[in-house]
Order: sequence, then structure tokens, then C-alpha cells
Amino acid sequence: MMATSTDTPGEIPGGADATEAATGERRLERFSSVQVYVHGTIALCIFVLYLTGLPMTFADHLGWLFAIFGYGNVVLLHVVAGVVFITVATYYLLYVLLTGLFGPGRIAALPTRRDVSEAIGYVKYLLGRGEKPAADKYTWLQKGEIWVLGVELLVLSVTGLLLWYRGLFVSPEFRAALGGHEQLADVLLLIVRDIHVVVALTMLMGIAFHLYMVNVKERFPFNRTMFTGDVSASRAKHHWADWADEQLEGDADAGHDETPVPSRRTLAVITLALLAFFAVVLLSTLFAAVLSPLPTREYLLALPFDPVTHGAASVVFFVGLNVAVLLIVAGALAICYGLAKRLRGEF
Repeated sequence: MMATSTDTPGEIPGGADATEAATGERRLERFSSVQVYVHGTIALCIFVLYLTGLPMTFADHLGWLFAIFGYGNVVLLHVVAGVVFITVATYYLLYVLLTGLFGPGRIAALPTRRDVSEAIGYVKYLLGRGEKPAADKYTWLQKGEIWVLGVELLVLSVTGLLLWYRGLFVSPEFRAALGGHEQLADVLLLIVRDIHVVVALTMLMGIAFHLYMVNVKERFPFNRTMFTGDVSASRAKHHWADWADEQLEGDADAGHDETPVPSRRTLAVITLALLAFFAVVLLSTLFAAVLSPLPTREYLLALPFDPVTHGAASVVFFVGLNVAVLLIVAGALAICYGLAKRLRGEF
């Protein structure tokens, strides 16, 4: 999440004292309360948008959601979640800009020249030609995630609003402005719809990658930092050494990093599952929008039938899409649970 760095060096956030007292380990504030609640609200909205948007795109495999909740209710919930997301995102953008311009901190997620050298150093590290470069509050990869997801969410917001107010495309004024090319209005509507679907499904892979990096690579099996807002000094030194040094005011004794890590076998299984998920989503995107320009999906460019709904491959898509929905539900429940504990002061 794009954030402003307003931390006082060595500051212990609210709720961290109890954890520190229990473990004897120093903790650093990584996210403010505003960032925690905004991140949680936006994440919950995104999960709800996927939970309601996927059945509208893949009704053949996920139509059971319509049978349970009703088509109109699913669409309404999709719209409500979208409006809440845009409202919260706009608030946070203003918060970041005002804090960065008039506050004592800086916008930590802004790209810098350092990120380029850090990325090059990281590639050398992967190739065994150097040490892992020290990172600031956000690594070059985390900044990349923030900006890519930010652009995708902006595109989804704009196209979502256009689809919501699709009366624009069928209005007599708009069609008259096309100078007799009224069919162009229908084509434009389909283009907006396809852009919305393609970007949404592409972003789903990005979100899965983000969850993988945070909950598998950074702290296994569950990273509570998004709810607590704090991080142990030892873990901070391991992942964001320069930022940790700044917060610790040069105190080199941050303790030994004992962050739980998955076994090689577990890591391999999770990684393969992630790649399989990527394959299902990527192919679904191609068949749902790129190779199928019409919403009815009755015509597929260069394909005699729709593999998503016909043939042996349809079983794979059925299982993959339904597993994705179940994981989205689990993610939404986890966010609600974490935010509830935060509100009760348990985090």
C-alpha cells in the first residue's frame, strides 16, 4: 500500500507493547492505524468485487451464486462494493498527498533512482554474484506491486463506472454525436467491458502473487502485520535493513530473525499451486475476453468452441474457478476476523 513514512525512530505503536512484553523483542511501527483500516477495507471490497464479478463473467461455472443470492442482489453488492472502494481509495489518496506535502514525513512508495540499483543488485543476488541489497521501507518489488495494482484499480474504477452508467452508450445524444455510426456505440461498450474483465482477471493474479510474497515468503503461514501495523525489529532488519536501521537509530542489536519459514517441500507445493492458479486465470482471461469479443461468448476468434464451458478442459476451469471463489471467501473472512480483533484491541 502506498504510504507516508511518518514514523518516529524507535517508536512503538499502540498494541505493540503487549506483544513486546510477551516476547521480549522490540517492535517497530510499519503501518499507521489509518493505513491498517484503509488496507483492510480496500482488500475486503476487492474480495467482494471478485466474489460478485466472477459469476457475472463465468456464469456457466459459478451460476450457483446467483441461485443462492439472486442475480439482482449479486449485481447490487458488486456496485456497492465498488462505490465503497472508490470512496475509501479517494480518501486515502488525499490523505497520502496531504500528509506528504504538509506533514513531517515522506511518501515512502514513490519510485527513486535507488530502486533501479536495488533491482539490479537483487538480480545479481539471485544469480549468486552479490549479496542481497538492503532495502528501505519498501523494496523495489513492493513498490512495483503498489504501482501496478494502483494503475489496475484506477482502470477498473473508470471502466466500472462507465459500465454502471452504460446508458451513456445508448443515449440518443451520444449516438447522434457519432455521426450516424450508431453501431460504434455498441462496440465501445463491448471494448469497455472487455478491458474491465481483462484487467480484473489480470489483477487477480497480482493479488495472488502479493499474498504469496507476504504470507509465504515474508512470514509463513500468516502475516499479521496488516492488522497489527507493527513488525519485529529482527524481521525488519532481515527484509528492510536500511529502514530498520533508521528506526532503531543505529542500534545493531535487533535480535536474531526467527520468522517462521515453510519447508522446501511446502514451498514447492504452494509455488506450484500458485502457478496452476495463474494458468487457469490466464487462460480464462483469454477465452472470456481476448479471444471472445462478444459478451455472449458464442463466437471465439480462431476457436471452434469455448474451452471454458465445453470439452474436457471445462472440468479444469470449473474446479479452478470454484476453488478461486472459495479462497476469496476465506480471504474475506480472514480480513473481517483480523479487523475485528484490531477493533477489540487484541492486535
